[in-house]
Amino acid sequence: MTSRIIGNLARQEKALSLLAELQKEEFTHLRVLDPAQVAGLEFSIHELMRQIMRERLELRRLYAALSPKATRLREVLDHFSESDRETANSLVASIDRIEQACARRADQNYRLALGLYNQSRSSIEFIQNQLAPKKTVYSAEGRFAKAAMEPALLSGRL
Repeated sequence: MTSRIIGNLARQEKALSLLAELQKEEFTHLRVLDPAQVAGLEFSIHELMRQIMRERLELRRLYAALSPKATRLREVLDHFSESDRETANSLVASIDRIEQACARRADQNYRLALGLYNQSRSSIEFIQNQLAPKKTVYSAEGRFAKAAMEPALLSGRL
């Protein structure tokens, strides 16, 4: 049972390392404004997160098999041999370190994506404001009409 727990922890460590690499790649694509690549990576990241969650649920079931009330590794460490205990502790420390790095990178990617969104939105609003006439203009009947600042449908004959 302890070997299955260690195997699960090793898979989680590898999955988190892959997540870190995907986040670095996502940041690169965000910087060069390549939304198609970012969208593809987002799907991969979400699927990887689901797999990590399944591994964690399985790990909790393994803990419960060793000790019914156990939900954390430290609660079942007394069932491990000394070498397995060291291996498990080093894997947990590595997982924690990689998770922290992934959280920082995710925040960095979020801030960059939000900044790009705000910049794009501001540019679109500026262009829309520039397209609308600022002064009164002649209407179809030859009279002055106030320009509508919001979009509208046009109708009439040619």
